[in-house]
Amino acid sequence: MSHVWPLRVIAQAGIAGLAAALGGCLSAPQGPTSAGAVAPTGGNVSINAVAQRYIEEGRFKRITEYFDNTENKSGHIVERTDPKQRSGYYFIVDLDWHPGVVMPAGTKAVLDYIRADSPAPRQAVFTFPKAASTWSEVFLGLTGADWPSATTELVAYRLRLETADGQLLAEHKSFLWDMPAGAAEKVATEAATGGTGTAPAASATTATSGSPPANGTATPAEAAGAGASGAK
Repeated sequence: MSHVWPLRVIAQAGIAGLAAALGGCLSAPQGPTSAGAVAPTGGNVSINAVAQRYIEEGRFKRITEYFDNTENKSGHIVERTDPKQRSGYYFIVDLDWHPGVVMPAGTKAVLDYIRADSPAPRQAVFTFPKAASTWSEVFLGLTGADWPSATTELVAYRLRLETADGQLLAEHKSFLWDMPAGAAEKVATEAATGGTGTAPAASATTATSGSPPANGTATPAEAAGAGASGAK
């Protein structure tokens, strides 16, 4: 019997080691974050990606609007700096909410950005007035005076999703936003003036929806055919 016990110990140790190895292989991987994304405070939501493009007004029209003359926002969330203007430069935000999480009332998107025609940073704040379920896609539009034309280009941006009291939920920013101080502004100045002058001063815009943030607008396929290149 003395030669059996060591074999049993060896066998048990081998099984334990194999179980540990398998446990490591089968454990759930950590959730990925896209380039430029910052993990949210509390871990409830992350920004997977932010696409940017110019979208014309006609792409937001659906067949129901021809009957009731009202924009159909079903399927997505859409907010604009100028609610009366639909044509503009849109940030299409792909969100990943953890199970059971609801966007808090008063949640806002704070968008800092630099246009190629003006070196000074600008800011737009989009406020969602009521709590909603886990929106997966949000359209944030710089419209009206905030985006002069389809040929205007974006240099850099930073998008922060915050609670009503300013707690950070998630953040996403372009590569140029993290460059040394003044680098993005320099790029914009050179683009706007050829390095020989200065561009107009920045502006700040607040976009607050007047109604509950009902689900939004054009499908990703509809939006895909549009406009200017995004920030670096």
